[in-house]
Amino acid sequence: MNFRDLYERRLDIVKEQKRKNGSPVIGTFCSYAPFEILHSFGIIPVRIWGESGNIHKADFLLQTFICPPVRHLMALGLEGRYDFLDGIVHSYTCDAVCGLYNIWVRNLRPGFSHLISLPYMEIEEAASYTMTEFRNLIEKLESFTGKKFSKESLKRSITLYSEARSLMKDIYNLKMNGISVSYADISAMNICGQTLPVEIFLPELRMYVKNVKGEESGSRKKRKILISGSVISDTSLMDFIEETGGNIVADDACTGLRLLRNVIPEGDPLQSLAGYYLTIPRCSSRADFPSRREYLLETLTDFDIDAVIFIHQKFCDPHLSDHPFLKKLLDESGIPHMQFELEGDGFTGQVRTRIESFFEMLERR
Repeated sequence: MNFRDLYERRLDIVKEQKRKNGSPVIGTFCSYAPFEILHSFGIIPVRIWGESGNIHKADFLLQTFICPPVRHLMALGLEGRYDFLDGIVHSYTCDAVCGLYNIWVRNLRPGFSHLISLPYMEIEEAASYTMTEFRNLIEKLESFTGKKFSKESLKRSITLYSEARSLMKDIYNLKMNGISVSYADISAMNICGQTLPVEIFLPELRMYVKNVKGEESGSRKKRKILISGSVISDTSLMDFIEETGGNIVADDACTGLRLLRNVIPEGDPLQSLAGYYLTIPRCSSRADFPSRREYLLETLTDFDIDAVIFIHQKFCDPHLSDHPFLKKLLDESGIPHMQFELEGDGFTGQVRTRIESFFEMLERR
């Protein structure tokens, strides 16, 4: 089984599950939306993801200086790609995506919509505030679904998603230790984990890990690469980096390793879940630089990183503002790095040339 195939079929699988089971489907724009709470109500949570064939369809609702991923998502909504959704839940992150949420609700009028505002600081008051935010979501979901919230149901949902995250982390560790897994497959796995019903995704993931563990280790000669950015979705770019001499073993992106580093502890399920979402390593839109610095240094060490490639989306202010500080950190640590920006046209010949030059430089070193 190849996760890229599952990725291509993900929306058809969700639609089929909705048709068979009558399960409501709620879309999310961000990894901070609590999938476990949605799932505990019998809802299928779906991370909205993808590229539109006509990004300019969004131009009459969004300015052209908004980042390409947000414009792609709006175009997909206007094209009807996500008409099967019963609602939208978003957790506050960057201004562009929060604006997208409001424009989506105003123009596409989903049957259910809710915006969660999670605290940015890990203090006692933040935990209490997060619990209040989660309870507000639960109250609205009770009204929407006609079901009462159940701690036992939430525990079951947490168990399923926790196992999935644990297995996904295993795949990263196997790749770091030499197993031949393409990062493009890992990227597809990450999206499938936030798009497919977990009951369908988990058996496929278990089988994948079992099969990969039985393979022999590949070459250990390639440079261990960390890629960093917001939305990194171009599989041809990922494949090219690995074909040119890199082995992408870690990421610092809006789907991927950051969601797998922490576990949800035992105890009251809602409190434990609140603690998990408060302590996920922060993205650039939600973090101060010291916490970003700490996470990057930790990841560089844990995965024995040889070089970093920053893949930024044009007009992504949080990540572009972060970059000078992270660049200085890498210079001080003696770790080579490069940076480029992607536009709506994605992986271009100019980017290809720069990647080739970067790996030539690494070889000379």
